[in-house]
Amino acid sequence: LFLHFVCSCSFNSRVAAFQTSRRAQRHDGVSAINPSGSLHVSLPQYSQQLSYSRSQLDMMQSARRYSSASSSPLFNDQTGNDAISTSEAKKDPILSYVAPWARALAIFVLGYGIGGASAPGWQRQSKAMRKIHFTKIALAILILRDLWRSTPQWAKPRITAYGREAMRLFTYPYRKLKNGANEIERDGVDDGNDITDFSNLATKVQNVMNVAKVKLELEGDDSDAAAQNSIARDGNVQATFLALIQLLWQVKMRQGSSRDQIYQESGTPVPDEMLLASGMDEAFELADLAYDEHKDGSLKEVLKDIGYNLIKHDKTAVPGYLGHYVAISSDPTKEKVAVIGVKGTSNLEDFLTDMCASAIEYNIRRPFCEGGSDTLRCHEGVFISSQRLAEELLPIIKNLLIPSGYKIIIAGHSLGAACSTILAILLRSNIPSLRNNSNMKVWAFASPPVLDLDSALGCSSFVTTVVNNCDVVPRSNICPLVVTVSLLRVVNKRLKEQELDMSNFKSTISFLNKIKEGSHGDMLMDADDIRLEIDSAIDREVLQDPNHLYVPGKVVVMYDLWGKEEKNNQNKGEGEKDFSNTLKDWLQMAEGTDMHSSDAHMENMTTAEDAILCDGTGKALRFVELDGRLLDDHMAPQYRNSIANILSSRRKQSTEEKES
Repeated sequence: LFLHFVCSCSFNSRVAAFQTSRRAQRHDGVSAINPSGSLHVSLPQYSQQLSYSRSQLDMMQSARRYSSASSSPLFNDQTGNDAISTSEAKKDPILSYVAPWARALAIFVLGYGIGGASAPGWQRQSKAMRKIHFTKIALAILILRDLWRSTPQWAKPRITAYGREAMRLFTYPYRKLKNGANEIERDGVDDGNDITDFSNLATKVQNVMNVAKVKLELEGDDSDAAAQNSIARDGNVQATFLALIQLLWQVKMRQGSSRDQIYQESGTPVPDEMLLASGMDEAFELADLAYDEHKDGSLKEVLKDIGYNLIKHDKTAVPGYLGHYVAISSDPTKEKVAVIGVKGTSNLEDFLTDMCASAIEYNIRRPFCEGGSDTLRCHEGVFISSQRLAEELLPIIKNLLIPSGYKIIIAGHSLGAACSTILAILLRSNIPSLRNNSNMKVWAFASPPVLDLDSALGCSSFVTTVVNNCDVVPRSNICPLVVTVSLLRVVNKRLKEQELDMSNFKSTISFLNKIKEGSHGDMLMDADDIRLEIDSAIDREVLQDPNHLYVPGKVVVMYDLWGKEEKNNQNKGEGEKDFSNTLKDWLQMAEGTDMHSSDAHMENMTTAEDAILCDGTGKALRFVELDGRLLDDHMAPQYRNSIANILSSRRKQSTEEKES
């Protein structure tokens, strides 16, 4: 009100001064009424004379009266009746100056009086609101509203169903007394495969945790239980983990060639004809397009530019369902090819599907390969999603693509790679003509372990899985976890032997000094001891264990050479990189990682330099390689760079051999 008072006075003063100047300008002019009734006005500031007829003059006077009557008396010194005329202003200039201030003061006093009269009521209302915690209740309602608006659409029906169920439970005693009800009605039928049901999801995740817990406990009981289980009991898991990371960093800087031997012993070199003529680079681009995050236009436009016509695109984002697209080749002079691209993990819904990782036995219509079985054990979330996708695509493939003579390529990355494999298995099981290996090909990039041993080996004729370096996803299963934990237990034992286990103040200081040494400190174990422990842990695991899943098909493992990095560090004297700075770099890279970005730090990272051919039982895939790139190596830009680097080097070698 005070600001209103001040602004009103200032504005009225300006209006009064403006109107006074305008009246002075009007009196400076010369006006006369002609005998015909028209008004003749002559103004000094204009070079022309203006003449108005009687009718025009009447219209101007009417407009002036209307404007004067409709204007606010607070901002105009003239009312509809011209209470303060020009002559009065000349007679009493003090009145013309005081009047605007008096009006504004009157309004201020009126508002202040009303506010003062209503103040006790507001105080009583404020006390009542504080008593019932109105502010907290209102804040909680606003937060719940925003949470509801941000809740995915697929989850809202479940939440409302749980709300209705809670109301039924709350009102059950009353309904039982009134209606004699003996049971509580429930919404719908419980479907154990419905991952959107939170209770089903929690049960499936709990099953995975229980299996992992049992396996780790059994692994500890196979040897000295008191020593093996001391990691969790003593609470020094973090210290053991840091010590293992430091140890592997020391191996990388000093004895990197020993790690390269593990990869080389896991398989055989990939033949040049398989790499150069397979179309791996084009297949990866088709798999990456399923994410629909390209910068060159819509998916339809991008596919058209590379010679495909989009016929179906589903962007479903629901747990247990998969986004995908279907496209066919557009060049009539080339071979007819149909591409099915399956999207990988890119949102919360996909991550929930990943978490349902129990190995469950399923029946299929008929064996998908010669000599195979009509049952298989598979990643639960992947099978549920792939089965729904197969039911959706089966009519298109069976009634359109196969009769038209199209060969089918299924490609995917991450979760999409795993689902591509299961989709192909289900299609081969339902359509006998697809068992001809030339009619269907699957490219699975960064696939997690999804099949039991026999099924994973049985699909080698039509599935090619590509793994980049130390990508953690193809190693995300019980067996690699058990082997890695076994190595952690050995490191923990060495820490206790050297009094570095952080069990007291002295050992804690010694441990921190040990970590501070970085890559130049004494190694708890040398590279040969680490290899022996890994081999021993792998040998203890049974390949046919029903809880173990494997990467499917033929596996191309791309890897960089630690031995070359070791030599470079020795030549340049750069082995002194601080271990703490290394950990900081890893955290920064993990935080800034984007699944499909091609920013500078992703492009400049080390790419794979060589590749081996193996299957899901390869030693390199049976343990988790704790390197700073275990997450970055899973991302699409790293796969693209590694594939391009290996293909380029192989083409160069092939050209040099031909020339020589």
